[in-house]
Amino acid sequence: MKITAIKQQIKNLERVSIFVDGKYSFSLSLDELVTHKIKNNDELAEADVKRLKKISTDGKLKARALEWVLNRPHSTREFKDYLRRKKAEPDLIEKWIEEFTGKKYLNDHAYGLWLYELRARAGKSNRAIKSELFKKGIAREITEMIFEENTDDEAERVKMLIAKKRKLSRYKNNPEKLGQYLTSQGFSYGLVKDSLKIDQSD
Repeated sequence: MKITAIKQQIKNLERVSIFVDGKYSFSLSLDELVTHKIKNNDELAEADVKRLKKISTDGKLKARALEWVLNRPHSTREFKDYLRRKKAEPDLIEKWIEEFTGKKYLNDHAYGLWLYELRARAGKSNRAIKSELFKKGIAREITEMIFEENTDDEAERVKMLIAKKRKLSRYKNNPEKLGQYLTSQGFSYGLVKDSLKIDQSD
């Protein structure tokens, strides 16, 4: 078998289509083309074609994974779960996690801070935020560090949530029902009780 043409793709200028014996066989990125020294008129064994097709498949998956991970912050566990859903091989998953972590594309501490700030602004309780961080695979030590670094007042979040929910008819004149809602969101009974007492006295 012989490579009879190498054509730059129109829709993706970073990839080339490889033709073997006059027919399209697989595609490679420009970097892969150079790394593996693929040239026109190269003679290929069947095993070579199979190996290059795997490089092509893995390369396209890595490109999609990179695009996904750079779209917004992600935890390492989220990234691992994403790759598993895409049927990536275990050794590739570990290799890419190591590479993306080294390049700071993956950073559980930075992700945890981002999620904390996002949820705090939305009025979530510390308990709810910690629970979500745990579900996302953030280690206890990192979670504790994140909470130590953030000193915003949870009581202020409760007050903001009370003011927001007071506008709804089902909570406006029913502090007991509002209190039940707030505790269901992870705020402690004592904090909710004190916050509602202050709200009613204003």
